[in-house]
Amino acid sequence: MGAVKTHVPATLTALGLATLVAGLFLPWLRSGVVLRDSFESVGVIRAIGVLRGTGWAWLPVAWIGLVPVAALAVAGLAAGLRRAGAGLAVVVSLVAGTVAGVATVQGPGEDSPLGIAGTGPTTTLVGAAVAVLGAAVVFAGGRAGARSTGGAQ
Repeated sequence: MGAVKTHVPATLTALGLATLVAGLFLPWLRSGVVLRDSFESVGVIRAIGVLRGTGWAWLPVAWIGLVPVAALAVAGLAAGLRRAGAGLAVVVSLVAGTVAGVATVQGPGEDSPLGIAGTGPTTTLVGAAVAVLGAAVVFAGGRAGARSTGGAQ
């Protein structure tokens, strides 16, 4: 029974990352009748140079790397490297969750032909929150396989 309990936080983290990644591929931007996922939206941002010359110019490049880093985090969690996997999960969740949170707060502008589509950002934000929660429990749980010394003092 103890082995199952130690896998629950890692599984929760992995499920949160899977939800986060799924959200990245859902609609983030609405332009007329066209819906764009987060990667298409990042392509538009890069093409028109919105972030050029700002402190946020790194974000479109980092955004492309979210999926591979999330996959690496899940692989670490599955391989028993729970703290390393949880650490990567927190990094991915902070980047994606922050952007998704801003997009969610902006909300969908139903009366405008150009606006935020709520599905992708909301799903990504929920996934990020679940992944961070799972990662926090992984970190709080101590080393996997740590045993009590019984009555040693």
